[in-house]
Amino acid sequence: MIGLHSQILNRDEKMILKDALLLYVSDLQKRYYADKVIETPVYLDKMKNVESVVDKLRLTELYTK
Repeated sequence: MIGLHSQILNRDEKMILKDALLLYVSDLQKRYYADKVIETPVYLDKMKNVESVVDKLRLTELYTK
């Protein structure tokens, strides 16, 4: 059975999430590159998690419109 697919987040909600992720990534990069308080494997794992969230919620579409 094929169910209806409803959008999880509307465009405004996606923009809020995108902005929050940008702040998170900026902080993560500062802690990795400038402060050197997190190790490379931890940094890469967290960035992979961010990428996964972006893909699952289709946030990349915000950059193409």
